[in-house]
Amino acid sequence: MLKTQLSLRLQVSSHDFFPNSIPGRRSRQSGFTLLEVIVALTITGFVLGGLFSLVGGSKQLSWKSEDSLIRATRARAAINYALLENEFHDVELILEDDSYEVRDQGLLEDPERKTQATAYALQAIEIINEDRDEIISSNRWIQLSLPQ
Repeated sequence: MLKTQLSLRLQVSSHDFFPNSIPGRRSRQSGFTLLEVIVALTITGFVLGGLFSLVGGSKQLSWKSEDSLIRATRARAAINYALLENEFHDVELILEDDSYEVRDQGLLEDPERKTQATAYALQAIEIINEDRDEIISSNRWIQLSLPQ
């Protein structure tokens, strides 16, 4: 009876500690193989490379949009200054930039029929940026010294 208890005890203890083991065979060690580690590192490298290229591309895009916004702001400032001032030949001093030049294109012709004389006339102007070959045509009201 002692022999039976001993063999039963060995079977139970063996099954509890090594549930997947086959009697007579060594168990494999758990973990990753070198090939699995290399594949995981390669995939991680591709993902990180893609993320860094997206960040770099968005940074370049933000720089380009900033330049575009600065150009638009300068053009708007030149237009506003030309519309508000009768003497607009010194736009560069106001803008601290010499890229825009405002040119007088003369007074627009009077309408065919006028009901009364007016002290204001429409004047055509052009705002030119020679660096970018941009020409902005506009007109503005100017005050005349005498009503016409």
